[in-house]
Amino acid sequence: MDKTPSVEKTRQAFMTCLRLLAASPKSAQELKKKLAEKGYAEEVIEQALSRLQEQGILDDTVFAKDLMARVTLGKAAGRHKIAFELKRHGITKKIREELLGTISREDETGRALEQARLKWAVWSGLEPRKRTKRLYDFLVRKGYDFQIVQDILQKLSSEPADDEI
Repeated sequence: MDKTPSVEKTRQAFMTCLRLLAASPKSAQELKKKLAEKGYAEEVIEQALSRLQEQGILDDTVFAKDLMARVTLGKAAGRHKIAFELKRHGITKKIREELLGTISREDETGRALEQARLKWAVWSGLEPRKRTKRLYDFLVRKGYDFQIVQDILQKLSSEPADDEI
């Protein structure tokens, strides 16, 4: 029996990938996992993914940039959350480090401060320690660095309250 993957199986795997990609963007790792779950042989999966990459349909760098933009802008997430999402989607360490290197501390701090000011105002009726704790927890869950969170808490707690202006 011939050990090379059949052209038909590779075509089926390729078409399955196209359907999966039409539903939502995916990384090569995610497609590989989905195809394996559907019972495709490793060789068939590799050939289908190679064909997608050759045709420019599958590109993990483009996928990762898009994912990073969605997480950064849509969820106003910090560096740690972005790194987690990229890793969760199977993006290689090299691509993750390259993309995370493009995030400036100033941009990240600006996003965090914008989110913090909104929550700070919403929680204005709370006792100061509880308000600070809630904001701290909120920003850490969003994936912001400890030092950025500390700087923002210091800044907001030293600003005059809205009713004092």
